[in-house]
Amino acid sequence: MTTFSIKNPFISRIVHRELLTKEGSSKKTYHITLDIKDADITFEPGDSVAILVENDPRIVDLTLNYMKKELDEKIIDPRSNQEMKLIDFLTKKANITKANPHFIKLFDPKLNIDEIKQLSTSHHIWDILKLYPKHKISANDMCKYLLPILPRLYSIASSLDVLSNEMHLLITHVSYELSKISRNGVATEFLCKLSKTIKTPIPIYIQPSHGFRLPKDPNTPIIMIGSGCGLAPFKAFLDHRYFSKAEGQNWLFFGERNSKTDYYYEDYFKDLVDNNFLRLTTAFSRDQEDKIYVQDKVLENSSDIWQWIHSGAIIYICGGLLMARTVDENMQKIFMEEGGLNETDARAFFKNLIREKRYLKDVY
Repeated sequence: MTTFSIKNPFISRIVHRELLTKEGSSKKTYHITLDIKDADITFEPGDSVAILVENDPRIVDLTLNYMKKELDEKIIDPRSNQEMKLIDFLTKKANITKANPHFIKLFDPKLNIDEIKQLSTSHHIWDILKLYPKHKISANDMCKYLLPILPRLYSIASSLDVLSNEMHLLITHVSYELSKISRNGVATEFLCKLSKTIKTPIPIYIQPSHGFRLPKDPNTPIIMIGSGCGLAPFKAFLDHRYFSKAEGQNWLFFGERNSKTDYYYEDYFKDLVDNNFLRLTTAFSRDQEDKIYVQDKVLENSSDIWQWIHSGAIIYICGGLLMARTVDENMQKIFMEEGGLNETDARAFFKNLIREKRYLKDVY
């Protein structure tokens, strides 16, 4: 079996891309299918895929323009020490959306720490170059101080046992405003917009999970708590458990903004509910005047959660850091209210669940 890595990735391609959010949503979330037919790779539910993305050609062109360099100019890659075209380096190797302090100081050594910090957090590379139009710095010297473009990790939303030739991802396109200019996330723009189905090479390798795994005993009940794209690994969990006829109970808490526009895989989950395979609790924060989040639903179901824990359930949390912290707090409230524990004992019970690997998190 071939071992794929950052230096030796498998070249996949997108075979299907579907917008899951509906008209009226404040975001664009996509279901993406990658072809892994000839990959000879293995992964388990809970693992992530690392994707080597490329910069937006429009941003590369802007950067080149303000660098005042030619497309075919050659530079030395400061990390591999190999010669390559400047345009290839800016497209595939360099982070051109974030300037590090050393790069900024090339243009103005007199800037103080606060000024450098402000520039680095509010400007892309081309913004910095635009600020200093009279610069006379070689391409090699500039490239020496560009940060590397790092692989992007995404939770895999499918089970290899169910689908051996493809891999599913759940990705929300990121857009934001910086210095009064609309910008896009490098990876999500590459995967959701720029990559052409079947044609664009997508270099990937597997990033194994450190503990975020299904229980070895298929009879073990599991509670899954996810918001937004934190749903991805739980779809893989459920795919795997349903396919393998695991008899352990499954309870999913899912949170998003609006049930009419942001209910990912709605039919799939409702089918699992109809088949008595899944207990589903949803929280759509914008469906009512008072916002209700997934962490609130956890507290609402305190009695049943306490019973599941005492039945040996493993708890999984995936999503934003703030959500996860609030779930942690609410779980300890459940231990006090339902278990009659004082604050110290509730905290000790919580830590013991973590130690026993019955409380697992994948947060960002």
